[in-house]
Amino acid sequence: MMKFCTKSLLLLNFSLAFLCACGEVTTTEPNYYKCSDNSKISGFAAEFGNYKVGKTIPYKHSDGYLFSLAVIDRDNYIDEVCYKHLNTILESAYPIYSVSLSTETTTFYYNEQDKLNQTITVEFGQYVFSLKNPETLKNTHDSSYIEKMEVNGVTYTDVAVVDGRKYEQPRKSEYQTKTVESDAKLYYQTKKGILKIEMEDGSYIAINEEDD
Repeated sequence: MMKFCTKSLLLLNFSLAFLCACGEVTTTEPNYYKCSDNSKISGFAAEFGNYKVGKTIPYKHSDGYLFSLAVIDRDNYIDEVCYKHLNTILESAYPIYSVSLSTETTTFYYNEQDKLNQTITVEFGQYVFSLKNPETLKNTHDSSYIEKMEVNGVTYTDVAVVDGRKYEQPRKSEYQTKTVESDAKLYYQTKKGILKIEMEDGSYIAINEEDD
């Protein structure tokens, strides 16, 4: 009888240990919880335009009418493969414009140089622009760096300009990624963000801080 009880207890303990082990496996946290303790991107991408939800920025169309772009969304998150993302959306009520800005960086091997080398993808209608840090362009004597330029009566320093590309057809889904060369241009500054967007038909929108 004693031997039977001893064997039963051993079997019970083994079963409990097995169940506990299984429980530990099934409750393991997903990988993205281990990527980083901070989902926020810092550096050029985070500082660009000082965009915060609720902020409005005055603009002027080349045809003369005034409007504002408002920051309606700004989202930081880490995906399942440990990439940090920062997405921002600016919209105007009328005319109906929408500008999206997106950045992604790795959470591993992250250093000060990575903060300078970040790239921001801007989508405006059919146009797509890839923005590099003006500070990096200045240090490498890149021709897209502009020491100063005037926009609607205000002088801005440390500006950069980038040529755009465009989708071959009006974009119907996020899976449509093929683009072609375009004559569109985007002028920008880290502090103020998007200064001016020139479209292929010669029209443009530009920041309008003359009366501020």
